[in-house]
This record gives sequence, C-alpha cells and structure tokens, in this order.
Amino acid sequence: MKKGKYILIMLSLFICAYLFSNRMTPRIENIASKEINQFIQILINHTSFTQKIDTHKLYKKENNSISFQMNYINDIASNYIHNLEETLLKLEEGSYQENNHSPYNKKLLKINQQKGIVARITIGSLTNNIFLQDRGPSFSIKYKTLSLTSSNIDKKIKNYGINHLAISIDLNVTIVLQILVPLYHEHFKENYTIPLVYEVIEGEVPSWYQN
Repeated sequence: MKKGKYILIMLSLFICAYLFSNRMTPRIENIASKEINQFIQILINHTSFTQKIDTHKLYKKENNSISFQMNYINDIASNYIHNLEETLLKLEEGSYQENNHSPYNKKLLKINQQKGIVARITIGSLTNNIFLQDRGPSFSIKYKTLSLTSSNIDKKIKNYGINHLAISIDLNVTIVLQILVPLYHEHFKENYTIPLVYEVIEGEVPSWYQN
C-alpha cells in the first residue's frame, strides 16, 4: 500500500514538472533571448565607443571619383571583430578588467563578476501576475561563446543636403552563442549591423566610385 502511494506521488510530481516545463519553457526562451540580445547591444555599443578610426585613411577623393581604402577598412573590421570575441571570452571567464568611463562598461564589469551571467530572473516574472513579478527563487541567464563571424562590409555614398555627400561604412556581423538557463539550452544566432563610419563631406556624389 505504501509502495503504491509512493509511486502515485512520484508520478504526480513527474506530471507536474512536465506540465510546468511545457508551459514555462516558451516564456523562459523569450526572456532569455531578450536579455542576451540586450547584452550584445551593450557590448557592440561599448566596442564602438572604444574603437578609434582615422577617417582620413578611409577613402581618397580625386577629381570626380572616390576610392575606398579597403586595406585600412578591412583592418578596422578585423580589429573590431577581434575585440568583440576577446571581450565575450573574457566576460565568460571573469577576466575582463577594462576600466574606462564608457556608459556601458559598468554593466560589462557586473557580468564579468558573474562570469557570463547576463541577468537573474525570478520565477514569479514568468507568470502574468503583476503581484508575483519579483517573487520566488531566481534563475540565471548565462551565455557560452560559440562563434562570431563577419559577413560583409557595406559601403554607401549618397547626397546629403546641398552640395554635400554622406559616406557610411557598416560592418555586418553574425553572433552565435549558447544560452544556458534551466529547462532551456539553445543556440542564439542574430545578425547585427554595426556602423563603423558615417561622415558628411563637401561635394557631390561622383559619377563613379571604387569599392
């Protein structure tokens, strides 16, 4: 009799855990993806903030033509990606020590102290009840670095106002991470367009420009 009750209790707990998992997993997935995306945006903004670019080396304007200096642009892109990868790995290891006054650095230092934990979420926040938002035990949202690859560099020239032209150079990057949270261990893959340069100079759009 006791054995039958024990089996019934275990079966009930298993069913409850299964139902809880099926109901909560989509919400955990949504929250985790949102938090990871916000973290990546902070990281990109921080890297943009610390990236130094000599705009005079980006292109040459001669007569009625513009030629982009791709060696220098490719070096900028490579350095940018290297900084992103290095910072991701250091935050994950807890070895990030940059101490500048960037508005984003405070958040990164906190993530570094927690070795890649980007947020802690209470169980109550998974419900639709406003009174339970900050209630119950919390779980961590952590990432694991998988890969980060540059897809391409996008260069544009267009008219800007009267007798001016705007030159923009964007770096398109694909970031792939693994999200580590209870009941949900999935890959996070997102494409980001990172503006490297936007400059307005005097002149009109030339009849041709060299990529």
